[in-house]
Amino acid sequence: MADKQIREVIIMVKRANRKKTYSTHASEELGDRAQDYLKKDHLTSENYLRDSIEKAANHEVAFIDFLDTPEAMAAKKEAKAGDGKTYDSLEDLWRDLNA
Repeated sequence: MADKQIREVIIMVKRANRKKTYSTHASEELGDRAQDYLKKDHLTSENYLRDSIEKAANHEVAFIDFLDTPEAMAAKKEAKAGDGKTYDSLEDLWRDLNA
């Protein structure tokens, strides 16, 4: 049986057992990009969200700790050493970021 057919059978079984509905909101542009990406694997956003909820329920989700990335660790080290920049206003910060 082809992968797509197997996935469709699994999804049909899951649908038969569904008793709770979840919803979420995203921008149209974000949703369209996600759908285009998921289409490559013959998935819909509904299928992906359903599978994600199942993975979370089974403790199979790997979370990314953005505070422990190499960039974040370097920024923490810089701040602790007093090497970071300070700004008098948000406008000054944005001006520096866009320079």
